[in-house]
Amino acid sequence: MLKEELKKNEIAAMKARDKATVNVLRLVNSEIKAFEVNERKDISDEDVIKIIEKQIKQLKEALQYAIQLNDNDKIEEGNFAINLLTPYLPAQLSEEEVESMLKEIITNGNYGPKDMGKIMKEIMPKVNGKFDRSKINPMVKNILG
Repeated sequence: MLKEELKKNEIAAMKARDKATVNVLRLVNSEIKAFEVNERKDISDEDVIKIIEKQIKQLKEALQYAIQLNDNDKIEEGNFAINLLTPYLPAQLSEEEVESMLKEIITNGNYGPKDMGKIMKEIMPKVNGKFDRSKINPMVKNILG
């Protein structure tokens, strides 16, 4: 499971005295622990991926802010953390792959512009964790015209 892999890597980083890696992994592992306490169940890999995606999103926002402030240390930390967490995510789909999936869904379901919700409902489980969900809506609008 992804949870165990993250914990193992945190311990390995502690033994190697890699403080930066430990800090990033500890943050993710604490989010996982909080999820398990709140939900009162073991966490699934899907939920771990959601937590990692959330962390990366927050890191990217902080990185944009650091770039505006021209804070090189924070920029370096942010890039390091993003590069450290990204390999834990599933392989990302390309825009072309998602676009072909959308076209297939639209033609198979005979959907039109009014069926936006149905299209989104059908595509989301297929791309969950593998593609930036914020890009899907504009792609659907572009395909539908």
